[in-house]
Amino acid sequence: MEVTRKSNLSTVYSAIEEADFLAIDGEFSGISDGPNVSALTNGLDTPEERYTKLKKHSMDFLLFQFGLCTFKYDQTKSKTSPDIKFICQSSSIDFLASQGFDFNKVFCHGIPYLNQEEEAQLREQTEERRNQHANGVGTPSFISPSSSKGPAHVPEEHKDFINRVVEKVEALFSNSEKTLDLDPCTGFQRKLIYQTLNWK
Repeated sequence: MEVTRKSNLSTVYSAIEEADFLAIDGEFSGISDGPNVSALTNGLDTPEERYTKLKKHSMDFLLFQFGLCTFKYDQTKSKTSPDIKFICQSSSIDFLASQGFDFNKVFCHGIPYLNQEEEAQLREQTEERRNQHANGVGTPSFISPSSSKGPAHVPEEHKDFINRVVEKVEALFSNSEKTLDLDPCTGFQRKLIYQTLNWK
């Protein structure tokens, strides 16, 4: 909203009071009363150093416009989709921008997607949570071998894997080998291994 001397500031006061954090901006009648900005600053300056240098040479200029943004965190709109990281190439971004590409539409209205590896990981995590829920367990980061009081309930789809692991462990005690390499497994499968071996 635009605020002038004739504006009612009650809305602004309320927004500031209710805000979780604020951001400000200023438009001045000049930038530097000495060296030009390119000579005054360089790309190695920290944000604090750049601010200090520019402030030192701009205090005598008139503030034409003061921008204020108030932000409030909305917990009902928290992200539930995976938090994906991606890389950008400056030349590609520059080209897209020069062609009028709408980056706001990408991030605000774009269709989310996963590559095959990300999809497989998400499916595995979802299946693990489903199995844990079906067996009445939570999602602890570590399950102690002593936490099981009886034989573990092994879902049908995991029985072959657990049986192979148990056979390998039992064979370890009957030969001279001191180490055992197990196949990669999920956290839920590790829990089943701990409980099954502990009960035996």
